[in-house]
Order: sequence, then C-alpha cells, then structure tokens
Amino acid sequence: MKSIRGIISLILVSGAIYAQAALPPSAVNLKDLNTMVQFITEHPHVAQTLKQIDLRSLTIFFDHDCEAYFERRSPSLLTRDMPGPQLGIRFKRSNCPLVEGHSE
Repeated sequence: MKSIRGIISLILVSGAIYAQAALPPSAVNLKDLNTMVQFITEHPHVAQTLKQIDLRSLTIFFDHDCEAYFERRSPSLLTRDMPGPQLGIRFKRSNCPLVEGHSE
C-alpha cells in the first residue's frame, strides 16, 4: 500500500512540475509578437508597407502580396523530451525582397 501511495505521489508531483514549466498561451503570443515587431523595426521597407501580422500562421504581410514567414525553433536532442516553455520563433523566409528595390 505504501508503494502505491509513493507511486501516485511521484506521478502527481511530476505532473505539477510539467504544468508549471509551460508558459500560458498569452505569454507565448507576446514573445512571438515581440520577435515579429523587432523584425519589422529592423526592416524599414517591411515597416513602411506593413499590412498585417498573423500570430496563428506566424506570418507578416507587407507590400503587394508579400509575406515574411516565421517558424518555431526546434528543441535540441538534449532538451527535446524535457518539459519547459516553447522555444521562440525565428525568421524563415520571405516571398519578396525585404529591402525596397533589391531582389534577394
């Protein structure tokens, strides 16, 4: 009976640790939005022609049908199975030049 209680206690404690490690969706959204706004401030052409920021698709829409795509970083092999907050996002690619008058 003591071993069953010990196992149940261990399961409950490990579940509580995992639950506390994850950030709420609002915090993840704010981190993602800050990253995207930082990208916009670093690219004046994107800032001048900005149309929309979509947090669901992690996409910035700018100029005429231009899109800058972001992706969530992948965890390393060492941290893949460890609980914790989601990794941040990073710029992946754009379907248009990020600088006016240049082709990238």
